[in-house]
Amino acid sequence: MKMTNTKKELLAIADSCVKCGICAPHCPTYTHTQNENESPRGRIALIQAWAGGQLNMTDNLLEHIDSCLLCRACEKACPAVVPYAKLIDDFRAEMHGEQSTPLSVRLVKTFAENKRVQRWAKSGLKFYQQNNLQKTVRFLRLPNLLGLGELERLVPNYQDTQPLQNYYPATNEIKGDVGLFVGCMGELFDFETVNAAITVLTHVGFNVYLPETQTCCGAIALHEGDSETAQTLAKQNQTAFANENLQAIITIASGCGGTLKDYAPKVVDISHFLSQFELDLKPLTTNIRVHSPCTLKNVLKTDKSVLKLLKQIPDANISSLPETTQCCGAAGSYSLRHDKMAQTLLNELLETSLEKPADYLVSSNIGCALHIAAGLRERGENITVVHPIVLLAKQLAN
Repeated sequence: MKMTNTKKELLAIADSCVKCGICAPHCPTYTHTQNENESPRGRIALIQAWAGGQLNMTDNLLEHIDSCLLCRACEKACPAVVPYAKLIDDFRAEMHGEQSTPLSVRLVKTFAENKRVQRWAKSGLKFYQQNNLQKTVRFLRLPNLLGLGELERLVPNYQDTQPLQNYYPATNEIKGDVGLFVGCMGELFDFETVNAAITVLTHVGFNVYLPETQTCCGAIALHEGDSETAQTLAKQNQTAFANENLQAIITIASGCGGTLKDYAPKVVDISHFLSQFELDLKPLTTNIRVHSPCTLKNVLKTDKSVLKLLKQIPDANISSLPETTQCCGAAGSYSLRHDKMAQTLLNELLETSLEKPADYLVSSNIGCALHIAAGLRERGENITVVHPIVLLAKQLAN
């Protein structure tokens, strides 16, 4: 049988792996299952065997590939620099439609890609939470009956928002122009961070542009194997941020940044961008624990900048989670597909987080923040989960 170009490309990537196994201890799913098929090396071998014609496509094979978090810790550890994420994404694109997609994932994907749906969701969330409907629905366990339990638990309290402008001028001496990528989730679920980003960037001296035509970064579509939609979204964002005068395209969610950097120039996480400036901040006597999302550590590789930036806050007691801390289990839509593994990883992270006193737990990715906040609520812990930029905005000296 003639080998397709796609299979040839998959084989070429898979063949670059020497199967040394250095990646295995860094893989969350292998750590918790000790199953070689659940390791990066094992998954590469499975794809290699399928692409080479030695292994038939089965539900079991698909499940092993689907259970990958794409945290990319393996890539960071790999001495051969195997482009593991591309291999997984390309394989999923080839298999798109072979697996059923849970209702919760379909809803999230529709929300991410459609601005009209986002506007409807804003009105719906306000009605859902402010008319005791949420309490009734949870009491009757309707989300679980509909297969939406994992999605519903992530929903934060509704925040009143103001319509975003396309342009915010610097409030101090002008240093330049930047674009701000809000993403598909920011305006509804994390407007506090969007507002804080605008406040701090303009305070530092940057004119901030928010192109109205910007859209979802495409990460959800990409990891679901819908490469066509991912490419369409990428082209729309490239056009939206085509202004050559922009010194940087600032992201406030590292998951978005990790995807954007593959197709848009000048992408930089906001904490890394701001860490080059000295800020005049008011003291804050509090305990802050710093969570570094996988995309910040393993893709953007600027996680150290968050600590550097937060240490500018006088009197704050700041400590990072240990370097050995693995993925929290959010991983885009992963927690909706693989709730048991996601919960296992979340519990492990929360145990580590609670080893030291904390008033705040900061995270630079909206998906991680929602996942962790839900876990803390369920434990009855009174710890506020926020983006680091929110704390900075609150402490800016007048």
